[in-house]
Amino acid sequence: MPRRRDEDLLKDVGRRLARIRKDRGWTQEQLADKIGIAPVTLSRLETGARAMSLSSLSIIAKQLEVGLGDVLDVKAPAPAQALPPRENEILRLFRECSYDRQELLLRVGRELAD
Repeated sequence: MPRRRDEDLLKDVGRRLARIRKDRGWTQEQLADKIGIAPVTLSRLETGARAMSLSSLSIIAKQLEVGLGDVLDVKAPAPAQALPPRENEILRLFRECSYDRQELLLRVGRELAD
């Protein structure tokens, strides 16, 4: 059974992950799908109800485009988000599209901006 301070650390790291995920405009379902786990598993990680390996934490941090230290150092300010969540979500969705779909999105975006 984990010691009390281990449980507190799991909760702190989980809350930090949730904050970073939300700041980047990701839902639990989206992130869970990207890293290949069930959304309920991600929820348990974020609430500290389930421990995670450093390997798993590293995969999550990489997907969120932050360093492992940014997630583990729960006392430091959360890593700055360069873009607001909505803009970051648009960028993330754009990156997931094929080249042809990116071209289509660019044409539509240009039309909407005019």
